[in-house]
Formats: sequence, C-alpha cells, structure tokens
Amino acid sequence: MAIPAEAQGITAAILCAVFSTANLMISKILQAWDWPYFFLAGLSALCITLGLAITMACQKTYKLQRREVKWVILRGFFGCGNNVLSVCAVLAGAEVGSVGALGCVNTVVAALLGRLVLGEALGKLHILAVVFSLTGAVLISDPAHAISSMGSSLLGNLLALLAGVSLGCMFISSRKSGSASSMMLTTSAMLQRCIICWSLHFIPAVPDGRFELLGKSLPQSLLFFSCLAAAIFLTNILSSVASKKCPAALSSTMMNGSCMAFGYVMDILIFHKVPTKLTVIGAAMMLLAVMTMALTRLPRKSTRTENNLSTKEDTATPSSVASATSLASFVASEFAERQEMIPSELPEPSVSGPRQRLPSTLPATLFGAQA
Repeated sequence: MAIPAEAQGITAAILCAVFSTANLMISKILQAWDWPYFFLAGLSALCITLGLAITMACQKTYKLQRREVKWVILRGFFGCGNNVLSVCAVLAGAEVGSVGALGCVNTVVAALLGRLVLGEALGKLHILAVVFSLTGAVLISDPAHAISSMGSSLLGNLLALLAGVSLGCMFISSRKSGSASSMMLTTSAMLQRCIICWSLHFIPAVPDGRFELLGKSLPQSLLFFSCLAAAIFLTNILSSVASKKCPAALSSTMMNGSCMAFGYVMDILIFHKVPTKLTVIGAAMMLLAVMTMALTRLPRKSTRTENNLSTKEDTATPSSVASATSLASFVASEFAERQEMIPSELPEPSVSGPRQRLPSTLPATLFGAQA
C-alpha cells in the first residue's frame, strides 16, 4: 500500500525537527567545551557536498531546467540562513525550545505577505494571528530578563525570529524548484553552508572555540564531526523532502511545532533549564497563531449544485491560470488562504484586470508537489 505524499512529507518534517534540534544541542555543547563548532560544521558541509556531487554525477541527476536554477540557489541560501541563524541564536543565549517557538513566525509572515502583495484585505483571523504571534514573541523574549542579562537573550531571540522567516522562504523556494531533486536542493544548501560557516569561523568577532583542540583529541574530533555531519545532512535532506511532498504551510507548521516540543524537552533533560511560565505561555501563543492562520486556509462554504462542482475546472479562464505563475499568487496559495471559487465568481478573460488568487485545485498540478 502506497503511503500518501502528504503523509511522507509530515513524517519527514517531524524527523527533520529531531535532527535540527540535535544540531542545536551539539552547537551548545561544543561552545561550552570551547570546541570550534563553525569549523567542524563547515567541514561536514563540504564533505556532504562532495559526496552528493559525486552521487549525482554517477546517477546523472544533476540536470536542471533554466527556470529552476534560481530557485535551487535560493533554497540553499534560505536553508543555510535558517540553520546558521538558529545556531547563532542558541549561541547568543536563546533556549533551544524558544528557537523552535519563535520560528513559528514564518507561517504568519509568509501568509501576510501573500495577501498584502495581492492587495487583499486582511480578515479577522489574520489580524488575530498577528496579535497572537506578537504577544507570544514578547512573552518568550521576556524583556525584563533580557535587559537584566545585558540583552544577550534578546539578541538570540531576534536571530531566532529571523531564522523563522528564512524557513518560510526556504519552503517556498523548495516548492518553486519544480523537478529539481531533493539531492540537488541539499547540495545547494550544503555548499552555501560550508562557505558561511568557515567565514564565521575566521571572523575574529565571532567566538568559535579553540582550533588546536582538534589535533589534541583526534577520536573526540572524529566523533563530533560524525555527529554533526549526520545531523546536518539529515536535517537538510528531510526538510527538502517535507517541503516538496506537502504544502509549505503544513510542512512548516509540523516542523516548527516539533522543533518547539523537542527543544523544550532537551532544555529540561540535558541543560536542566525549565522554561518559565511566561515562556510556556508565549510558546503556546505562537502555536495558536499558526493554528489560527491555518483556519484561514479552509475553503469557504458555498451553496452550489452538483453540476457546478463538475464544471468548475472547465470554466477556469486563461487569465486565472496565468495569474498562478506569479510568486505572490503562489505564496498566497501555499500559506495565506485556500478558498474555493464558484463558477459565477471566476474572472472574465482580461489582460489588464486585477490578478485573482489561484483556485485550490491548481497548485499541485502546476508546480509539481511531488519530488
């Protein structure tokens, strides 16, 4: 029995959250022991890049269409940005669980962007989701504690928010990459991660442990390297699979919720940091914001006959199909709203008319939701 694509994507998103949390834990442990995390992460990314490049060359799966190249590059850039910003957030003082909770902002930001770019009015649920997310971010950041700690945790929480925005952009780029394989998307992310991590390692302003420790304890160095390589590779390949197998809003929500849960559990079990009541309430508010935004994607109820249902696809005009090629329409269909349009609401063919949202039946066929 074949497993549905969305079920595969949800499973990949949850597993991705596990390995992503493991990567953040390793970075925090290496920082405490004064080991060079960014150097080891860059070396791991380089080895993974070479391995994937050789594999794709042998399998001849490296070919891309011209329109897919920019999306593969952008997927690598935003994926690298999400990973590196999350690590920097933890190293700057943010808790592992809080990084996952604040990352939930990506769904809200992407949904608002999709609607605002299309010039559509925000509904009550959208505004409510914004209120929930802003309140949650403030509670998690705990301004009073951040000020007393000289702003270190505040910087970490800000970096976590930026990582969340980068995650939303990564999912959109992956879905727009068309027929590009998950291996190609991971190679793009790994190559750019190698460059960024080594750049951070050699910047004097970024503390990255003592390089000489790598030579003094070779078995321990190999152990850290192997754990990092496994966590980094599996996080990136699973995120690519998740984003290509199911809609961006769903894969992003599952990944963020899982990261938040696993992160807080690891904070308690390994780092013995029990989240405060404000942090727990803030995390719940962030999750509630994502759930509220998900409600806006439900199709509106409409009274129509069986004939209308059977002829809806036939009455779609070239204008409405053409508008689906715009990035704004695609973002809206992925994050902002999934609304069914009855035939009487479909636009008349017009070149100069305003752009319409993509009907809910089109994204999977137009953009290739399957890997």
